[in-house]
Amino acid sequence: MPNKLNYAIQYAQKGFYVLPTQGKRPLIKFANTPPLTVEQVKYYWSKYPDANIALRTVDFFVLDIDTKEAHGKDGMKSYQTLKNTGLIAPTLAQLTASGGNQLFYKKPKNIPVNQVIGLKQGIDIKAHINNYVIVPPSTTSKGSYQWLNKLPMREPKTELVKFINKHHPLNNHKNDWSKHHTDKKWTGIVLDNLVKGAPEGQRNDYMTRLCGQMIHAGADDNTIWLLIQYANSFNSPPLENKELEKILSSIIREEIGKS
Repeated sequence: MPNKLNYAIQYAQKGFYVLPTQGKRPLIKFANTPPLTVEQVKYYWSKYPDANIALRTVDFFVLDIDTKEAHGKDGMKSYQTLKNTGLIAPTLAQLTASGGNQLFYKKPKNIPVNQVIGLKQGIDIKAHINNYVIVPPSTTSKGSYQWLNKLPMREPKTELVKFINKHHPLNNHKNDWSKHHTDKKWTGIVLDNLVKGAPEGQRNDYMTRLCGQMIHAGADDNTIWLLIQYANSFNSPPLENKELEKILSSIIREEIGKS
């Protein structure tokens, strides 16, 4: 059996944001945190010696290809279509435990890459800094993760990035949608605010206002906590979780005082 600790250390030494997982579930909180040090990796794998290894998609993104047999969508067929258009450059790739393929690309320095669910049928793009992928020598009940080649992780073709970034599920219906939804409802405003983010100096006010909106909407405390952590990822830079906890506690106390 491969020594997962040694592999995790090697990934960390190469600059990857390493996570210990049970199956695919993270064993630690990690959103918007710096990468684990080698000492932290040693600590977590001494605590969870059988943990799988995941890498956060901070400096790279993944073209995630499902199979018809395992996922019900023929991502391989969609991938072949993309390949035939010349968008796909050779790069590091792996076989997932369920039989899918994942292609690893470095994020370009001058162009952001959007996270996309359903780029094509059976193909997703994992690119958010708080997303992650399981890597070898990890295993699940479905099988093991294995590298398909020894290629370096390369930068994608600019055309692929442009194709990814222009993809949006409403693009093909944008005009029809706007004709029938000219008046934005209050719930829509709250949802829009979740992904606006705020610069330094405005983040606390932004998060306070957002918490208040969700409380007035009747959301549960746990739901609010999960959503403000998500919204915080759009801040520049994100606030620390301790600060988020203070904001939420303060708003809840204020609302209790009003009741």
